[in-house]
Amino acid sequence: MLSGCSVDNPQTADKTFSTEQVLIDDFGLTLKPSENMYIDFERVSQAYSDTMACMGMTAPGPDVEFRSFSFAGLGGGWAFYVAVETTIWVNTDEDDIILKRDSRTDTEALEHEFIHHILYMNGAVEESRGHSSPLFRKCGLGVRTFN
Repeated sequence: MLSGCSVDNPQTADKTFSTEQVLIDDFGLTLKPSENMYIDFERVSQAYSDTMACMGMTAPGPDVEFRSFSFAGLGGGWAFYVAVETTIWVNTDEDDIILKRDSRTDTEALEHEFIHHILYMNGAVEESRGHSSPLFRKCGLGVRTFN
């Protein structure tokens, strides 16, 4: 069940969403049970679709989970792509992140990790791992920490 669902997510949204269910979209993107999300499932799915369109590439969707990074000692990163599991984790440890999380930061973090996933699934493993693809600059540099 998705609680607090909203059609649009204003850029300064402080509203959080959660789901206790596994949700799957038309691309095969799977949102695992998650809490403390600043974007809802519809926005996660739309960000994936938009990223594929920007890149001009397609790939079956990854698993996405919003979770604390403290479980793995990953520190204050925004998000992380686990290629062998085709899983994206979005960090919910707000005290470890240098900028307040909101719908913008969650979306930008996901778009960047989606690029890793799409490149990986299309055989561009080194371009994904090394951030050497120009598609990162074009479609998702990551979270902007400046105005």
